[in-house]
Amino acid sequence: MKNYFVLIIWLCLTYYCHAQQNESSKYAKKNSNSPTTKFIHGNWFNGQIFEKKTVWIINGLISFSNKNKKTDTIIDLSGKYVIPPFGEAHNHNLESKYKLNERINSYLNHGVYYVKLLSSIKKKIGPLMHHFNKPDGLDISLAHAPLTGTGGHPIALRKKFLEYGRFKGLFNSVEEIEYHGYVIIDDINDLNKKWDKILSFSPDFIKINLLYSEEYEQRKNDTAFFGKKGLSPKLIATIVKKAHASNLRVSAHVATAYDFHVAVDANVDEIAHLPEIHNGQPIAIEDALLAKKKDVTVVTTISLVKKNKNKENYDQLIKNVKRNLEMLKRAGVKLAIGSDTYIDNSTTEFNFLYELDIFTNLELLKMWTEHTAVTIFPNRKIGKLKEGYEGSFLVVDKDPILDISNIHKEILLRMKEGVLLK
Repeated sequence: MKNYFVLIIWLCLTYYCHAQQNESSKYAKKNSNSPTTKFIHGNWFNGQIFEKKTVWIINGLISFSNKNKKTDTIIDLSGKYVIPPFGEAHNHNLESKYKLNERINSYLNHGVYYVKLLSSIKKKIGPLMHHFNKPDGLDISLAHAPLTGTGGHPIALRKKFLEYGRFKGLFNSVEEIEYHGYVIIDDINDLNKKWDKILSFSPDFIKINLLYSEEYEQRKNDTAFFGKKGLSPKLIATIVKKAHASNLRVSAHVATAYDFHVAVDANVDEIAHLPEIHNGQPIAIEDALLAKKKDVTVVTTISLVKKNKNKENYDQLIKNVKRNLEMLKRAGVKLAIGSDTYIDNSTTEFNFLYELDIFTNLELLKMWTEHTAVTIFPNRKIGKLKEGYEGSFLVVDKDPILDISNIHKEILLRMKEGVLLK
């Protein structure tokens, strides 16, 4: 039956792709010329359970009725399960042309349609943008240069890449990389003076770097901490207000539980890492509850802990990761799945979260689909299979609420904005 289903889908796909116009767009656009496709005998996820429904994709959008009475293609889903596509809420691996198509295909083949790049150099990614944000491709959201303090992260990383020759033809010194790969903000004057230029790069959101902010005064003038510090915690609330006034959300890179406290207290929209992955300290329950109250999304990135696998305290770090995730879960904090793993994508992060056995299958499904999509593209109708939402979904072989273990390996059909993907 499974092979028969795949054959039917492939025949429909062959016809459909010839009929479909692959019109590029920054974000989803209705295509009034696109075929109307009717999906029958499918089990569609409604956010809690699966319901048997007949669904049409009309002008690239989901509809539960077809008032025009016109259907170009009928696809029988044979009782399979339909879910929203996955997302990657934290990565940096799409700004180089080296093996770019391979990385894009890996995302799409695993059902990951949406990627949030937490920093990128516009001079590098600009010429590659024709690969992205189109109905049959990968959609990306960009912060470009993160805000940091003098000598802070990621300046040391940019300096290293410059020395490796990765910026050949773009920059001759690390100072030239400012605004492109980082922006130094040491006080309010810096913020006000540099803000217009920050906006001139047209970021989709603002990324701020907080690292060991409880030791900010100790580290700020000490060259021993080059690359291991960030913004002054006293500036965060002002930066967030300025960003929000410009209709930009703020994502905060954090290292410690105190960084987490500062960011949540300052009304950031997103925490880009679970804190204490490498340090092993608990998040304060008061801060977890405040994050819930302020509707802050926390991106997991816990697979980064594996970098400490050879350290004696690795088991303790794993226990702390579990403790902090469990606390955030009890507090009701919205969690999104992101890996920050250059050589891979959020499938690695999902697998690790599944192995930790903290979340139910339903919770993992909502984290990887709904929560992740919304924190990447908060103004788009994605992450749910609802009337008028983008016609983007995956068809999988088994009910993921019962068995989600290999969900990204059992995808039978991929549709994005009404386009069936090969």
